Amino acid sequence: MNEKHMPIRWLFDPSMHNHHVAAAVPELVLLGYDRFNEALSLTDHLHEHCFEFVYMESGKASWVVDGETYASHTGQLFHTRPNEWHRARLHHIEPCSIWWIIVTDPCTSKHWLRLPDDEKKALESALHSLPRVIAVDARVRSNFHLMREAVEQNDPYAALRIRHCLTDVLLQAMQPRDANLLPPDLQEAMASLALTIERNPDQQWTIERLADELGISESHVYRVFRQMHGQSPAAYIERLRIDQACSLLARQPDRAVTDIAFDLGFKTSQHFATVFKKCTGHTPSQWRKL
Repeated sequence: MNEKHMPIRWLFDPSMHNHHVAAAVPELVLLGYDRFNEALSLTDHLHEHCFEFVYMESGKASWVVDGETYASHTGQLFHTRPNEWHRARLHHIEPCSIWWIIVTDPCTSKHWLRLPDDEKKALESALHSLPRVIAVDARVRSNFHLMREAVEQNDPYAALRIRHCLTDVLLQAMQPRDANLLPPDLQEAMASLALTIERNPDQQWTIERLADELGISESHVYRVFRQMHGQSPAAYIERLRIDQACSLLARQPDRAVTDIAFDLGFKTSQHFATVFKKCTGHTPSQWRKL
């Protein structure tokens, strides 16, 4: 793999790297950060008796849990419950940056995170009924950074900081930030426009056209789009085109890849192939064979 496309990973395993933290915070199984510059394989797996929380620092990723697909983007928290089989959509995680943490199920410990029994039971119940994808504020990202700093700098209070940060992440998940920061009429207009784009990804969706459709300035389009979808209009539309390309390659096995690329609005087949591989981990021809 070309060095510039190599994923960047940071991983903290308490049992391997810090036995004091492992003993003081047995609820923490793994803590990590990944930046994927292109799609990377992520197939079916599960975590026995553990929750996994994935914070989307940048980009977008889609997940499949027990056959259901869930999309997440920048500023959202995705999670899986104990013993749930899950994977990335199309078996490849898309280009993105994520923080993730795996923690034991509160029901497996009487003194989970040293919480009083009534608080632990309330938390246990809340975790098992959380929405799959949750909008959270930037404090979640800060908590992940603080946990990393605590273990990297051999902070004497590392265990205390990890318990504090983890508790705050869970509270954020249970009390998500208000997603309705935009005026209701603008939210509705953007949702309607997104649906139109989804149905017609092959059309020329310039920023000027989007601004005209919404009746706002071009700079405002970028801000609103990122707030609602976690990415720029161009990245959002590109992803939709690749999704449609996957479907066309499967349904029309005799159709030329170049024709599909042009019909979806790509100017060259080379650019189409580059974007396709970045998003799916395969070339169009490889995808068709698979």
